[in-house]
Amino acid sequence: MKDYDQLLKLDDKVALVTGGARGIGLAASKLFSKAGAKIALCDINGDSVRTAAKSIDAARAYDCDISDERAVEKLVQHVMDDFGKLDILVHVAAIFPKHAFLSMTAKEWDEMQAVNVRGTFLVMREAIKAMKAGGDGGAIVNVSSASGERALVHHNSAYGASKAAVTNLTRSVAIEVAGDGIRVNAILPGGVATEGAKAATEQMRAEGLAMGGPITTPGRIPLGRIADPSEIASACLFMASPAASYITGQALAVDGGFLVS
Repeated sequence: MKDYDQLLKLDDKVALVTGGARGIGLAASKLFSKAGAKIALCDINGDSVRTAAKSIDAARAYDCDISDERAVEKLVQHVMDDFGKLDILVHVAAIFPKHAFLSMTAKEWDEMQAVNVRGTFLVMREAIKAMKAGGDGGAIVNVSSASGERALVHHNSAYGASKAAVTNLTRSVAIEVAGDGIRVNAILPGGVATEGAKAATEQMRAEGLAMGGPITTPGRIPLGRIADPSEIASACLFMASPAASYITGQALAVDGGFLVS
């Protein structure tokens, strides 16, 4: 049994964080670094992720399009070459443009699924290969969404469908890799005050899409506010840490109570 002051420690662990240039990914990277982990920070925006890495001790920056199979294979190989192992994956990278269902094109649908579903599959697959090669187990935390469980806002069907897939993939893979000592869990945020969320709102306004939906209704978030990225990062740390050593295949809602309201 770990002493209480060691339950959230990640000393000597190597954590790959996707979507790490801003928002939840950056908040998780900074928190995991403070917990003792060495950080492999990944994002599709190379300039931004390199800038972000400079603010984190023992961090290295990598740019990668997670929907590109070869790019993901190279990413994990580079992490293994640079750090010698991989213990933790915090998978945050996703896109979430809003599209009205009846006017959404097949291309727009496919782009969402390519990043959010295919990308999750590819990053998990390569991370698990690396963890199995290391022989010491590991922990994967996928940042999915409460949108995968229930509709939150309008014009979000493609995103909700993609996150339902991520949550199911989390549960399915957890069964397959448990024997290797690899735990796989998901965090389901509701509304979060991130740069990406702000950009999505601005995109909707620019396209004349109506704002609204269940989570915008007064009283639907019992705690009365949306989350700060650091609060989602804290849940990720718990799931990746020794404190969650007997937890796998779970989807933890970090939504201020929306899903039970």
